[in-house]
Amino acid sequence: MSAAACPSAPSSARALSRADLAPPGTAEGGLPPLVCRWPETGAPKGFVVFCHGLGASGRDYAALSEHWARNGYLVIHPTFPDWIGAVVAAEPALRQVPAAELDQWTADPRIRARMHEILHTPSYWLERLRIVGRVMDALDAIFEATIGAPPAPLRGAIAGHSFGAYTAQLLAGAEIDLPGKGARRFGDDRFAAAILLSAQGRDQQGLRDGSWDGIGGPMLNVTGTRDGGAKGQDWRWKIEPYELAPPPDKYLALLTDADHFLGGVARPDQSPVAAQRDAVFAVTRAFLDAFLAESAEARSMLSGISDRIGACPLLFRRK
Repeated sequence: MSAAACPSAPSSARALSRADLAPPGTAEGGLPPLVCRWPETGAPKGFVVFCHGLGASGRDYAALSEHWARNGYLVIHPTFPDWIGAVVAAEPALRQVPAAELDQWTADPRIRARMHEILHTPSYWLERLRIVGRVMDALDAIFEATIGAPPAPLRGAIAGHSFGAYTAQLLAGAEIDLPGKGARRFGDDRFAAAILLSAQGRDQQGLRDGSWDGIGGPMLNVTGTRDGGAKGQDWRWKIEPYELAPPPDKYLALLTDADHFLGGVARPDQSPVAAQRDAVFAVTRAFLDAFLAESAEARSMLSGISDRIGACPLLFRRK
């Protein structure tokens, strides 16, 4: 797939945004308001609920979110209790960390260890699911406050990066072994598709053989050859959601030399590589257009990707 073949936003397209949206049921428990972006003009093609990674918040991933919004999608960003600001505020032993340094929490061994505990604590997994459920229950109010009531039902995708990709897997239908409760599934059929950016494989957070058997809908798994897991796993572990999920409509984009930040998509100040970032923008937009907007052209674009997107070499697979 060449750069010329990649979908791109019209130069006149603009996105509108709000960072203070608190529809009924989403502000309980002191949760921060939703961050939303949507196209300034034109009928929306669909909506995306984006789940941030460990320590991040709904204010992150702005460039990717704006790209999707400029190209026709309402993008909704909740903030979860594992946001570093919320963790520090809730735990007195960590409160001495200056606010200006919160984004650098991975450099503090004590905070890093605590955040790693949170990543593997089931109550945090379940709270993320509960919050997304509340967002979906308030969808009509969110539409009214952003794009207005759509003239026809909109198809939606669940998406996320890292810990957010774990949340997205569960809502897409992955089964886990929940400690003390056995096998559990949390799929939400209000989502028509899933985008997993730097997702998890087996033997972590309850995932195991058979976890992906029930994901019947479209799914895009994006990672990089320098990406890795919290327990030292390499990229081969990161592609297991694709490898172990059943066809049809499953896609894998493995970006050559991309690390956990995927060219700066996750954090613009971390590992910025324009070609990798643009490849993530292009493939995710094509996927959304194919399975939310039901575009035959976008499906053709996905079918035409071979060993690169624009200037970014990659391994691309489909089944």
